[in-house]
Amino acid sequence: MIPEGRSGRGATVAIVDSGVEGSHPWLAAASITHLCVERLAVIEGEPVDHSGHGTACAGIVHRLAPAARIVSVSVLDAQGRTTRDALLAALRFCVAQRFDVVNLSLGIDFPREAPLRPSDHRSIVDLYETADAAYTAGVVLVAAGPNVEALRTYPGRFKSLIGVGRARFADGEMLRSEITEDHEIVAPGEEVLAPALGGGERRWTGTSFAVPHVSAHVARLRAARPGLPVESIKAALHRMGSSLPPAPAAW
Repeated sequence: MIPEGRSGRGATVAIVDSGVEGSHPWLAAASITHLCVERLAVIEGEPVDHSGHGTACAGIVHRLAPAARIVSVSVLDAQGRTTRDALLAALRFCVAQRFDVVNLSLGIDFPREAPLRPSDHRSIVDLYETADAAYTAGVVLVAAGPNVEALRTYPGRFKSLIGVGRARFADGEMLRSEITEDHEIVAPGEEVLAPALGGGERRWTGTSFAVPHVSAHVARLRAARPGLPVESIKAALHRMGSSLPPAPAAW
């Protein structure tokens, strides 16, 4: 049982993902608002998930911060894809709404050694400016780092947000401070038990599933100190993770 002081009560976590299966038993007690992006506008959505990815992330957040309000912003299709314009529309909406934390278990991957095309530069600049706007507005963005060493992932690389790597931890509450080009916090992301579509559950691996662990910790911090600045939240997370020695990230 999570103590009331760490329940996340009063904080809002937006999950920009594939939607959330609202009927899932893991989420029976969760407060969830369902939205979706349609024609670059954020509108009321259905309590459905196109792939199971968003439901898994919501289940992790709810397990660690059970009283936090969840806002599902569905933007990914069944293959985990979306347009860059739709992603920007979802992020800008979350910033405008001043949500406490935005869970981004997604990103745009580029080969680490390959040059960027002009269109790629534009997408990165748009994401960068949105991440900066979130920081200024006090909205904490938590984004996935790459899952393989050969890739660089945006927006997880931006230093105005919290980039997350993954590792295997026996304690699901554990974090590790590890500042790299790709991430600054490492969280449980190996064989994590979380919901699966149809009311079931399974073990998931990837930085996608490390991100909601960090988002839940941020929700707890925001619930305890509603006005806490983004930089202070980052510092608190690093203090939580500073007791563990550094170790190689799991790719």
